[in-house]
Amino acid sequence: MSASTENVKKILSGLVKELGCEIVVVNLFTRNKTRTLQIMIERLDGSSVSIDDCERISKAVSISLDVHDPIKGKYNLEVSSTGIDRSLVSPDDFIRFSGRQVVVNTYVTKWDRKTFKGNLESADECGIKMTLDSPLPNGENAVDLMYEEICSAHIDGFKN
Repeated sequence: MSASTENVKKILSGLVKELGCEIVVVNLFTRNKTRTLQIMIERLDGSSVSIDDCERISKAVSISLDVHDPIKGKYNLEVSSTGIDRSLVSPDDFIRFSGRQVVVNTYVTKWDRKTFKGNLESADECGIKMTLDSPLPNGENAVDLMYEEICSAHIDGFKN
């Protein structure tokens, strides 16, 4: 996350929690010359995020964003569920979703690949252990990755 999206998350986290949800990801991107501030949420009680949840949180955070003005210039606000391929962004996320099928991308090539698909066996404050769907060139199917090596990760929503 950039400094501006970190600031958005910091400003809005308490408000979103009061509304029964948690911010998982904040992205600011430009597509077709239109800037979009995307806020992905999940419910604190673990149930599915509804359209009503997104609408309610969108209205509340829109007011707060107008007051605090953390993003200069025009942008569209998009509040959505994390979906079935939820991003894993913090050590707590990896720990919480241990046992699930995941896709992990690394910054640099390791063992002749940058994408690792398989079961997230365990996670701690330093990194993760995975059992891979397809073996490494050396025949091993287990890999340990440190968080600083991971550029992105998400649950493989089409497995499990």
